[in-house]
Amino acid sequence: MNKFVTRTISGAVYVLIVVGSIYSGKLLGGDSNTYQQIIGNFVFSAVLFVIGIIGIHEVIANLRKKEVVVNAPLGYAVGVLTYLILALWLNGDNLFYTADLTMLPALLPMLWLAVFLVQLWREDQRPFETVGHTLLPSLWVMTPLALMTHIQNQSAGLMMMVFILIWVNDSFAYMTGMLLGRHKMWERHSPNKTWEGTLGGIIFCIAAAMLVGPLFDTRALNFDRSDWAVVALVCSIIGTLGDLVESMFKRYCGVKDSGKIMPGHGGVLDRFDSLLLSTPFIIAYIVICEL
Repeated sequence: MNKFVTRTISGAVYVLIVVGSIYSGKLLGGDSNTYQQIIGNFVFSAVLFVIGIIGIHEVIANLRKKEVVVNAPLGYAVGVLTYLILALWLNGDNLFYTADLTMLPALLPMLWLAVFLVQLWREDQRPFETVGHTLLPSLWVMTPLALMTHIQNQSAGLMMMVFILIWVNDSFAYMTGMLLGRHKMWERHSPNKTWEGTLGGIIFCIAAAMLVGPLFDTRALNFDRSDWAVVALVCSIIGTLGDLVESMFKRYCGVKDSGKIMPGHGGVLDRFDSLLLSTPFIIAYIVICEL
Protein backbone atom coordinates (compact mmCIF):
# COMPACT_ATOMS: atom_id res chain seq x y z
CA MET A 1 0.00 0.00 0.00
CA ASN A 2 1.19 3.51 -0.84
CA LYS A 3 2.92 5.13 2.16
CA PHE A 4 0.77 8.26 1.87
CA VAL A 5 -2.44 6.20 1.88
CA THR A 6 -1.21 4.14 4.83
CA ARG A 7 -0.27 7.28 6.76
CA THR A 8 -3.63 8.91 5.96
CA ILE A 9 -5.69 5.91 7.08
CA SER A 10 -3.61 5.50 10.23
CA GLY A 11 -3.97 9.20 11.04
CA ALA A 12 -7.72 9.10 10.42
CA VAL A 13 -8.14 6.17 12.82
CA TYR A 14 -6.09 8.05 15.43
CA VAL A 15 -8.22 11.19 15.08
CA LEU A 16 -11.44 9.14 15.21
CA ILE A 17 -10.36 7.45 18.45
CA VAL A 18 -9.27 10.74 20.08
CA VAL A 19 -12.31 12.79 19.08
CA GLY A 20 -14.72 9.93 19.72
CA SER A 21 -13.39 9.31 23.23
CA ILE A 22 -13.36 13.02 24.14
CA TYR A 23 -16.97 13.53 23.05
CA SER A 24 -18.29 10.05 23.93
CA GLY A 25 -20.34 11.57 26.78
CA LYS A 26 -22.06 14.02 24.45
CA LEU A 27 -22.58 11.27 21.87
CA LEU A 28 -24.49 9.38 24.57
CA GLY A 29 -26.70 12.43 25.00
CA GLY A 30 -25.23 13.67 28.26
CA ASP A 31 -24.42 17.11 29.61
CA SER A 32 -22.05 18.08 32.43
CA ASN A 33 -22.54 16.12 35.69
CA THR A 34 -24.91 13.62 34.09
CA TYR A 35 -24.38 9.87 34.14
CA GLN A 36 -23.86 9.86 30.37
CA GLN A 37 -21.03 12.39 30.74
CA ILE A 38 -19.51 10.39 33.59
CA ILE A 39 -19.56 7.31 31.36
CA GLY A 40 -17.99 9.42 28.61
CA ASN A 41 -15.17 10.52 30.91
CA PHE A 42 -14.67 6.89 31.90
CA VAL A 43 -14.38 5.93 28.21
CA PHE A 44 -11.76 8.65 27.68
CA SER A 45 -9.85 7.48 30.76
CA ALA A 46 -9.98 3.88 29.54
CA VAL A 47 -8.63 4.88 26.12
CA LEU A 48 -5.76 6.78 27.75
CA PHE A 49 -5.09 3.78 29.99
CA VAL A 50 -4.66 1.53 26.94
CA ILE A 51 -2.47 4.16 25.29
CA GLY A 52 -0.42 4.30 28.49
CA ILE A 53 0.12 0.51 28.52
CA ILE A 54 1.38 0.73 24.94
CA GLY A 55 3.59 3.66 25.95
CA ILE A 56 5.11 1.64 28.80
CA HIS A 57 5.85 -1.16 26.34
CA GLU A 58 7.55 1.28 23.96
CA VAL A 59 9.73 2.76 26.69
CA ILE A 60 10.82 -0.64 28.02
CA ALA A 61 11.30 -2.23 24.57
CA ASN A 62 13.44 0.66 23.33
CA LEU A 63 15.52 0.76 26.51
CA ARG A 64 16.22 -2.93 26.06
CA LYS A 65 17.51 -2.20 22.55
CA LYS A 66 20.04 0.02 24.31
CA GLU A 67 20.84 -3.07 26.40
CA VAL A 68 20.06 -1.35 29.69
CA VAL A 69 18.55 -3.28 32.58
CA VAL A 70 14.86 -2.64 33.27
CA ASN A 71 12.65 -4.43 35.77
CA ALA A 72 9.84 -4.81 33.22
CA PRO A 73 7.16 -6.45 35.43
CA LEU A 74 7.66 -3.80 38.09
CA GLY A 75 7.69 -1.06 35.45
CA TYR A 76 4.28 -2.17 34.20
CA ALA A 77 2.86 -2.64 37.70
CA VAL A 78 4.02 0.74 39.03
CA GLY A 79 2.88 2.47 35.83
CA VAL A 80 -0.61 0.97 36.02
CA LEU A 81 -0.98 1.80 39.71
CA THR A 82 0.32 5.34 39.16
CA TYR A 83 -2.33 5.95 36.52
CA LEU A 84 -5.16 4.42 38.56
CA ILE A 85 -4.25 6.29 41.76
CA LEU A 86 -3.97 9.68 40.05
CA ALA A 87 -7.02 9.26 37.80
CA LEU A 88 -9.16 8.10 40.73
CA TRP A 89 -7.96 10.95 42.95
CA LEU A 90 -8.56 13.59 40.27
CA ASN A 91 -11.94 12.33 39.10
CA GLY A 92 -13.25 10.09 41.86
CA ASP A 93 -15.68 12.70 43.15
CA ASN A 94 -17.85 11.99 40.10
CA LEU A 95 -17.92 8.27 40.87
CA PHE A 96 -17.85 8.13 44.67
CA TYR A 97 -19.72 11.16 45.94
CA THR A 98 -19.24 10.39 49.62
CA ALA A 99 -15.69 8.99 49.55
CA ASP A 100 -12.80 11.06 50.88
CA LEU A 101 -9.96 10.58 48.39
CA THR A 102 -7.75 13.48 49.49
CA MET A 103 -5.09 11.18 50.96
CA LEU A 104 -4.88 8.92 47.89
CA PRO A 105 -1.84 10.69 46.33
CA ALA A 106 0.13 9.85 49.49
CA LEU A 107 0.36 6.32 48.08
CA LEU A 108 2.47 7.50 45.12
CA PRO A 109 5.73 8.26 47.00
CA MET A 110 5.47 4.90 48.75
CA LEU A 111 4.80 3.18 45.42
CA TRP A 112 7.77 4.82 43.69
CA LEU A 113 10.13 4.32 46.63
CA ALA A 114 9.18 0.65 46.74
CA VAL A 115 11.09 0.27 43.45
CA PHE A 116 14.27 1.17 45.36
CA LEU A 117 13.50 -1.45 48.01
CA VAL A 118 13.00 -4.18 45.42
CA GLN A 119 16.57 -3.62 44.21
CA LEU A 120 17.86 -4.84 47.58
CA TRP A 121 16.88 -8.38 46.54
CA ARG A 122 18.21 -8.18 42.97
CA GLU A 123 21.68 -9.03 41.69
CA ASP A 124 22.40 -5.83 39.79
CA GLN A 125 25.68 -4.02 39.22
CA ARG A 126 23.89 -0.73 38.47
CA PRO A 127 20.87 -0.72 40.78
CA PHE A 128 20.10 3.00 40.59
CA GLU A 129 20.16 3.01 36.80
CA THR A 130 17.67 0.16 36.90
CA VAL A 131 15.48 2.12 39.34
CA GLY A 132 15.50 5.16 37.05
CA HIS A 133 14.68 3.16 33.93
CA THR A 134 11.94 1.24 35.77
CA LEU A 135 10.28 4.44 37.02
CA LEU A 136 10.58 6.29 33.69
CA PRO A 137 7.28 5.05 32.19
CA SER A 138 5.37 6.03 35.35
CA LEU A 139 6.79 9.56 35.45
CA TRP A 140 6.99 10.32 31.74
CA VAL A 141 3.95 8.46 30.38
CA MET A 142 1.39 7.48 33.00
CA THR A 143 1.43 10.59 35.21
CA PRO A 144 0.69 13.06 32.36
CA LEU A 145 -1.96 10.75 30.89
CA ALA A 146 -3.69 10.58 34.27
CA LEU A 147 -3.58 14.39 34.46
CA MET A 148 -5.23 14.54 31.04
CA THR A 149 -8.28 12.82 32.52
CA HIS A 150 -8.64 15.82 34.84
CA ILE A 151 -8.61 18.24 31.90
CA GLN A 152 -11.31 16.12 30.26
CA ASN A 153 -13.31 16.09 33.49
CA GLN A 154 -13.07 19.89 33.69
CA SER A 155 -13.95 20.55 30.06
CA ALA A 156 -14.13 18.29 27.01
CA GLY A 157 -13.85 21.43 24.90
CA LEU A 158 -10.51 22.35 26.47
CA MET A 159 -9.22 18.80 26.03
CA MET A 160 -10.19 18.87 22.37
CA MET A 161 -8.56 22.26 21.90
CA VAL A 162 -5.32 21.04 23.47
CA PHE A 163 -5.14 18.27 20.86
CA ILE A 164 -5.99 20.75 18.10
CA LEU A 165 -3.37 23.25 19.25
CA ILE A 166 -0.69 20.57 19.38
CA TRP A 167 -1.62 19.55 15.82
CA VAL A 168 -1.64 23.19 14.64
CA ASN A 169 1.74 23.87 16.23
CA ASP A 170 3.34 20.74 14.74
CA SER A 171 1.87 21.30 11.28
CA PHE A 172 2.68 24.99 10.92
CA ALA A 173 6.10 24.63 12.53
CA TYR A 174 6.88 22.01 9.88
CA MET A 175 5.53 24.11 7.00
CA THR A 176 7.16 27.34 8.17
CA GLY A 177 10.43 25.52 8.71
CA MET A 178 10.28 24.05 5.21
CA LEU A 179 9.65 27.47 3.65
CA LEU A 180 11.71 29.80 5.82
CA GLY A 181 13.89 27.65 8.07
CA ARG A 182 17.53 28.71 8.12
CA HIS A 183 18.75 28.54 11.72
CA LYS A 184 18.89 25.15 13.43
CA MET A 185 17.21 25.08 16.83
CA TRP A 186 18.67 22.03 18.57
CA GLU A 187 20.55 20.01 16.01
CA ARG A 188 21.92 17.54 18.56
CA HIS A 189 18.42 16.23 19.29
CA SER A 190 16.41 17.12 16.18
CA PRO A 191 18.44 18.19 13.11
CA ASN A 192 15.38 19.37 11.15
CA LYS A 193 13.92 21.79 13.70
CA THR A 194 14.60 25.48 13.06
CA TRP A 195 13.95 28.63 15.04
CA GLU A 196 11.90 30.03 12.15
CA GLY A 197 9.70 26.95 12.11
CA THR A 198 9.25 27.04 15.87
CA LEU A 199 8.26 30.72 15.77
CA GLY A 200 5.80 30.01 12.94
CA GLY A 201 4.23 27.24 14.98
CA ILE A 202 3.85 29.54 18.00
CA ILE A 203 2.25 32.35 15.98
CA PHE A 204 -0.29 30.10 14.23
CA CYS A 205 -0.99 28.22 17.45
CA ILE A 206 -1.85 31.44 19.31
CA ALA A 207 -3.97 32.66 16.40
CA ALA A 208 -5.90 29.38 16.29
CA ALA A 209 -6.42 29.43 20.06
CA MET A 210 -7.76 32.98 20.13
CA LEU A 211 -10.00 32.49 17.09
CA VAL A 212 -11.30 28.95 17.64
CA GLY A 213 -10.90 28.46 21.40
CA PRO A 214 -13.89 30.63 22.44
CA LEU A 215 -16.14 28.51 20.18
CA PHE A 216 -15.59 25.48 22.39
CA ASP A 217 -17.65 24.89 25.49
CA THR A 218 -15.43 25.81 28.45
CA ARG A 219 -18.07 27.40 30.66
CA ALA A 220 -16.75 25.56 33.69
CA LEU A 221 -13.40 27.34 33.28
CA ASN A 222 -14.70 30.67 31.94
CA PHE A 223 -11.71 31.14 29.61
CA ASP A 224 -11.35 34.36 27.64
CA ARG A 225 -9.03 35.02 24.67
CA SER A 226 -6.06 35.86 26.89
CA ASP A 227 -6.44 32.50 28.63
CA TRP A 228 -6.50 30.76 25.28
CA ALA A 229 -3.32 32.59 24.30
CA VAL A 230 -1.59 31.24 27.42
CA VAL A 231 -2.78 27.70 26.70
CA ALA A 232 -1.48 28.08 23.14
CA LEU A 233 1.92 29.23 24.41
CA VAL A 234 2.13 26.21 26.68
CA CYS A 235 1.12 23.84 23.87
CA SER A 236 3.60 25.34 21.41
CA ILE A 237 6.64 26.00 23.62
CA ILE A 238 6.41 23.12 26.10
CA GLY A 239 5.01 20.88 23.37
CA THR A 240 8.06 21.54 21.19
CA LEU A 241 10.34 20.76 24.13
CA GLY A 242 8.36 17.55 24.69
CA ASP A 243 9.01 16.58 21.09
CA LEU A 244 12.73 17.23 21.63
CA VAL A 245 12.72 15.13 24.80
CA GLU A 246 11.25 12.21 22.87
CA SER A 247 13.83 12.74 20.10
CA MET A 248 16.53 12.64 22.77
CA PHE A 249 15.08 9.36 24.05
CA LYS A 250 15.03 7.82 20.56
CA ARG A 251 18.61 8.90 19.87
CA TYR A 252 19.66 7.44 23.22
CA CYS A 253 18.02 4.13 22.29
CA GLY A 254 19.19 4.25 18.66
CA VAL A 255 15.74 4.02 17.05
CA LYS A 256 13.93 6.07 14.39
CA ASP A 257 10.39 5.61 15.77
CA SER A 258 9.25 4.72 19.27
CA GLY A 259 7.01 1.96 17.90
CA LYS A 260 5.05 0.66 14.94
CA ILE A 261 1.46 0.66 16.19
CA MET A 262 0.56 3.59 13.89
CA PRO A 263 1.85 2.82 10.38
CA GLY A 264 3.41 5.92 8.86
CA HIS A 265 3.36 7.77 12.19
CA GLY A 266 5.40 5.58 14.52
CA GLY A 267 4.39 4.75 18.05
CA VAL A 268 2.34 6.19 20.88
CA LEU A 269 5.27 8.24 22.16
CA ASP A 270 5.73 9.76 18.69
CA ARG A 271 2.13 10.99 18.74
CA PHE A 272 1.83 11.98 22.40
CA ASP A 273 5.31 13.39 23.08
CA SER A 274 4.16 17.03 23.04
CA LEU A 275 1.05 16.30 25.12
CA LEU A 276 2.98 14.43 27.80
CA LEU A 277 5.05 17.47 28.76
CA SER A 278 2.39 20.11 28.08
CA THR A 279 -0.33 18.55 30.24
CA PRO A 280 1.17 19.27 33.72
CA PHE A 281 1.69 22.93 32.77
CA ILE A 282 -1.90 23.25 31.51
CA ILE A 283 -3.13 21.72 34.77
CA ALA A 284 -1.00 24.25 36.66
CA TYR A 285 -2.62 27.09 34.71
CA ILE A 286 -6.12 25.73 35.43
CA VAL A 287 -5.26 25.67 39.15
CA ILE A 288 -3.97 29.27 38.96
CA CYS A 289 -7.19 30.37 37.23
CA GLU A 290 -9.25 28.73 40.00
CA LEU A 291 -7.42 30.54 42.82
